[in-house]
Amino acid sequence: MSRLLKALCWDDDETVISLFAAAPSAEPIDLTFDIDGCSPDRITTYHLEDVEFILNGLQVVEYDLSFVTLPAALGPYLESCLEQVCERGARVAWLGFEGSFDYDNLLTDSVARMLYGVAAQSQPTVLMLDDDLRDGSEWPKILHSYRSKLLNG
Repeated sequence: MSRLLKALCWDDDETVISLFAAAPSAEPIDLTFDIDGCSPDRITTYHLEDVEFILNGLQVVEYDLSFVTLPAALGPYLESCLEQVCERGARVAWLGFEGSFDYDNLLTDSVARMLYGVAAQSQPTVLMLDDDLRDGSEWPKILHSYRSKLLNG
């Protein structure tokens, strides 16, 4: 089993996909994440308070999409989730493992191995599902460009 699947399946009862969305509002975007007839068994949202105002007014909401069984076409499903969140107002959205979120290290080299997808308004969606590619030198460079959009608009 890949590190990606091990990280998503950390809970023995369900698989959890954590999607983070940075948007002007702290209100969760009203999405069911129902894509091609596949939807999570449960969605839990969390507002991640930016007490140090690192994002200059943007708010981050975490969506934990819980599945008993992962979507068979995981890549296309994840890509659609990221795109929908950005289409509905998130400036930048990304996928990360449990424990990957830290305001001081958003989309930085230090957490790159724990992130596996990123999207932004008017930017392509990029998935990095392969463990070896996620460990490579190109992934942090890609994340850096999205971090710039996150911090500077």
